[in-house]
Amino acid sequence: MKNAHTVKNAHSLKDAHANKIVKRGTGRLTRRPPRAAPRGFTLIELVVALLILGIMSALGYGTYRAARISAERTEESLKRSREIEFGMRVMVQDFAEMAPRPVRDPLGQSRLPALRGTGGIGTISTSKLGSASSSSSSLLASSSASPGMSFNSNSGFGSNSTSVASLVDLTRVGWSNTAGQQRSTLQRVSYTLVDDVLKRSYTTSLDTVLGTTPVSQDLFTGVKAIQLRYLDGNQTWQSVWPPAALQQPDSWWTRPTAVEVIIEFKDWGRIRRLIEVAG
Repeated sequence: MKNAHTVKNAHSLKDAHANKIVKRGTGRLTRRPPRAAPRGFTLIELVVALLILGIMSALGYGTYRAARISAERTEESLKRSREIEFGMRVMVQDFAEMAPRPVRDPLGQSRLPALRGTGGIGTISTSKLGSASSSSSSLLASSSASPGMSFNSNSGFGSNSTSVASLVDLTRVGWSNTAGQQRSTLQRVSYTLVDDVLKRSYTTSLDTVLGTTPVSQDLFTGVKAIQLRYLDGNQTWQSVWPPAALQQPDSWWTRPTAVEVIIEFKDWGRIRRLIEVAG
């Protein structure tokens, strides 16, 4: 009898432990629900998460690519602007510092004027020209352009090659000589347009001979047309220099009062400079 009672108590304790019976404050015994097993992500949830991640990545890459393209275009525009600004500064300095010093031709038989200039090459568009000059307002008032005109520089003026005629040949002062070479501070400069590249060339000596190789550099690229005009002492614009009415020897050393330069670029439009000649 005792053994049967002991076995019954043992079974009661085992059942209470198995069912996790706990005693609450109310005095009643309550069964605690079994703990749920750990639950992972379903396949649909993973697919949705990957889809959202792909959309966010695509939007982020599109924004990054647009910013990259914008930065590259800005850099190209700044580079082009620096190129044009540098080239115009060189041209303005050359024309402003012209010297009344003629040179001998390569054969040594005659003299070439201190300035030999054509009217330009190509056709300037008929739209209104912008103005950015470096002279007084009186010169600006008389410098109305003649748009829509064509200019050609194949008039036999001096050239740096056998096939391309120069647009302008001039003698200028102020050629720095920091290395102390045995040469003059005067410089003979020529401008030529080869395809769409404006080239500036010079020689180390003023009076050159046959076989002299000039030093050339590309000043502008993407040039569509160039127009040049020269203001004489009577405040009259000339399309070539020296004017046909000016006789030798005056035509050798006479310089214009001002020079108008209009350059039209394929990508940048037209740039105009009105340059006052010093002296």
